Amino acid sequence: MTAATDNAKDRGAKSAELIERLNALSLEFGSTLDARINEVRRIWSLVPSAPSRDEARDALVKIHDIVHTLAGAGKSFGFPLISKMASPLDGLFRLIAEQNQPLTREEIDQIDVLIDTLEKAAQAPRQIISLDSFEDQTARGRDVLDAFQVFILSAGDDDSATIADALTNFGYRCHVIKTAKDIPGEITQRTDGAVYADISQGDTHLHLIRQDLGLSHLPLILASSQSGFGDRLKAVRAGATVFLTKPFSTDDLFERLNTLSELKQERPYRIVIAEDDGPLAAFYQATLEHAGMETRVIQLPSKLLETLSGFDPDLIIMDLYMPECTGLELAQIVRQFPGYTTVPILFLSTESRLDLQLKARHLGADDFLPKPLQPGQLISAVMSRANRYRDLKKLTDRDSLTGLLNHSNILRNLEREMNLASRAGHPVSFAMVDIDHFKSVNDTYGHVIGDHVIMRITHLLRNRLRRVDYVGRYGGEEFAVVMPNTDTAKAKELMDKLREAASEMKYESEKGVFSVTFSCGVASYPRFQSVLDVTQEADEALYRAKHGGRNKVVAAD
Repeated sequence: MTAATDNAKDRGAKSAELIERLNALSLEFGSTLDARINEVRRIWSLVPSAPSRDEARDALVKIHDIVHTLAGAGKSFGFPLISKMASPLDGLFRLIAEQNQPLTREEIDQIDVLIDTLEKAAQAPRQIISLDSFEDQTARGRDVLDAFQVFILSAGDDDSATIADALTNFGYRCHVIKTAKDIPGEITQRTDGAVYADISQGDTHLHLIRQDLGLSHLPLILASSQSGFGDRLKAVRAGATVFLTKPFSTDDLFERLNTLSELKQERPYRIVIAEDDGPLAAFYQATLEHAGMETRVIQLPSKLLETLSGFDPDLIIMDLYMPECTGLELAQIVRQFPGYTTVPILFLSTESRLDLQLKARHLGADDFLPKPLQPGQLISAVMSRANRYRDLKKLTDRDSLTGLLNHSNILRNLEREMNLASRAGHPVSFAMVDIDHFKSVNDTYGHVIGDHVIMRITHLLRNRLRRVDYVGRYGGEEFAVVMPNTDTAKAKELMDKLREAASEMKYESEKGVFSVTFSCGVASYPRFQSVLDVTQEADEALYRAKHGGRNKVVAAD
């Protein structure tokens, strides 16, 4: 059995597990329908005899809470008729609550009819949730990644061998492919990398991608000496992710590959779900976690800020109507904190009024998604918005040369991981890395070569560390690494392997081939309790490594 078959079976099993879980939630939801509708009927019967307008209004609010949940969740759980019949009640009770006026006879009669209709809808058979209603989406990342590889399709008379040599020098694994026999044997959907092809003389060799190579899932980089609109359109239609105009430097190609490889290694999206209905929150959570995202669920708005502080989300999903306060009010509270002013807030609601949606956007919402939702719709909407947020965040959070986290943000991630570790009882390690004799590299070979050295070390750290680790440029030739759930001994072992790999890399210059080494200091939580203590101890350990002969890793006592 091939690896591709195994992967397909694994994906199929996980999808089946999701469908089974969603159907279990659907059954749970269905088992509560009669009780919920009976509660609507019971409370409604008390409204005419309520002693005061305030008590009558409270009763109407309770009814609205129930029918709002039924309207928003019915279709998702396989009861589309429930959503259809509860929606008019949802809108009517919302309008009555906003107007805060005594009910008219016409409104009372209308509500009686709508409740009768809702009771009949509950008798309709449940629709089984199946893969047909689930638009599968690829997870952002995986726990274990294959090495990032570059597949260079050669037309036979191009400069693919030169490009392969240059990229190999950057640390990439390259395969020059002229015919099908050059294709590596073990290629699966788990293979990570990119495909490069020069189409200056035509694109007939691109058939290797679609037919023989079996890597149509990988990003495609096309290069051409022609860069007019028609040439770019041709590249887009061929499925190109990147288009490079020849001649270009290998640094340009390296930067594009670096960006693509970084996307493969990014953490799963972190999503906070603020939804007061337990089964519906579980539905959203199961769906998003199946797509590889990390989630936190809160059912009480008052718990949101506590959850945000230790989770650093990429997106917040919020119901518009919740207990304690409305979603609009909660969004305004979130926006009061500078750290959350740009985090996307996505409202899931049955609300269709444009004026309210515009008001919500003015008060801090980013978008509305209409309830009820199918799993694929939810995944697609969340991924697109979270991805956009991360792209924009990189402009302020990243070092301009390397694309790594900048000084302030690597420390912010260290603080967050230490807060999480204090709750879970896990260690966190912090490593400071400094390139040995870097000033001498710049003085001897020039700053262009110096930048090349920094990029090679960047590539080494980013691609050899785990996906859960954070890598930042601390300043100049210094780097920092945050390693969650890693004690001092393991961190020292990991950094020592990277140190050995760095010392083996060769750099070419007009003045000859040379190599560089780095020194490293490591300190860990909970041995050191504060961010300041951890960073100072790591810096002190780095100092000892430097003054102890360099090219070594030293751990804080």
